[in-house]
Amino acid sequence: MIPSRRADKRALIRRATYDLTGLPPTPQEVEDFLADNSPDAFVKVVDRLLGSSRYGERWGRHWLDVARYADTKGYVFEEERRYAYAYTYRDYVIRAFNEDLPFNRFIIEQLAADRLDLGEDKRPLAALGFLTLGRRFLNNQPDIIDDRIDVVSRGLMGLTVTCACCHDHKYDPIPTRDYYSLYGVFACRRPTANM
Repeated sequence: MIPSRRADKRALIRRATYDLTGLPPTPQEVEDFLADNSPDAFVKVVDRLLGSSRYGERWGRHWLDVARYADTKGYVFEEERRYAYAYTYRDYVIRAFNEDLPFNRFIIEQLAADRLDLGEDKRPLAALGFLTLGRRFLNNQPDIIDDRIDVVSRGLMGLTVTCACCHDHKYDPIPTRDYYSLYGVFACRRPTANM
């Protein structure tokens, strides 16, 4: 097997810009990079791209898919279909990526921001959209709780746990009693964020 040849500078800036922002570089950005012969020219490009607000928009999108983000409640016919403040969760995720929020804090805020001592800055309360912006299942509470268990287990543990509502997993150590223990946590605890 023969390694690929090294990318030229024009290809390098295009790849980096597409990867980090999802957009092509401007002609001026390409020309500036081609003219910069310093050994840290590419480092400067990457730092500029990581400092761009477009970085959080590009990579936050992937987390929003994990969190099943939506502006609407799904199959709801007799009430307002839109979540009034859904955009605050989207903006929270983008801001977290752009501000390089540590991953452990990012997860804690999404699961328990209403239980944290936040001081004057209440913006992390928008993180509860991770739990509250799922489908509403015609306001059927057991289905809503099942969806919240699903997003937590799939999004944070990489496991499908919701089938344990009916049976123990055959190969994974996930018994039905653990599912209903987690169900009890979500049934007793309602996030305080008004989504």
